[in-house]
Amino acid sequence: MLWMYAVCALTMLICLPFFMHYKKALRYKLASAFKTLGTLGAASFALIAALRLDPRCWVCFAALMLHAAADWLLEFNLYWGEGFFLAGHICYIAFFTKLFPVSAVHVIAAVCFLGIIAYLFWRWRKTIGERMVHFALYAVVLALTTACAIGGLTGHTLQGQLIALGGALFFISDAFVLGRLLFTADRTVDWAVMILYYSAQLLIGISCLV
Repeated sequence: MLWMYAVCALTMLICLPFFMHYKKALRYKLASAFKTLGTLGAASFALIAALRLDPRCWVCFAALMLHAAADWLLEFNLYWGEGFFLAGHICYIAFFTKLFPVSAVHVIAAVCFLGIIAYLFWRWRKTIGERMVHFALYAVVLALTTACAIGGLTGHTLQGQLIALGGALFFISDAFVLGRLLFTADRTVDWAVMILYYSAQLLIGISCLV
């Protein structure tokens, strides 16, 4: 248990501030290294769980490794980064539905999250412009991933609750990212995005151990 707290502290108190510092200093390679290291901390939870507790966690480990790769790539190429995030989300969908088979809760959650996305995209359609198809593809996969995470509540377990909370935080984080891409935002938004993102990944990683 102590090492789990240590990994979380490393991610939030070292990786996060150093990423923000080096990104502000325009030292993108160092920034990306610290950003990626934070996600690898969450991946370590899934790896240990896959080796010792539940082989299904290999899928979660794959998702987190893809997201770690995306963390690096995103600072240099938006499209490659999003591609790896998409692949990671698909692995998350496979992992979540393996643990908690699709139910009415999943469907209702999917409709709600897709509705939120449709509203935001309609409201910001002029600003999004020609990027609509590109953004919409990622957003739909994100909505389905989040719905599958919320479906974890059907298990009535701590694991399901951690996954549901992690999925919700991931959705909120990416909603902030969209707003930041479309409009002017200060560093407070950048901090909020990363705090939410790391919290989501850590919660999902920890869920493999409970």
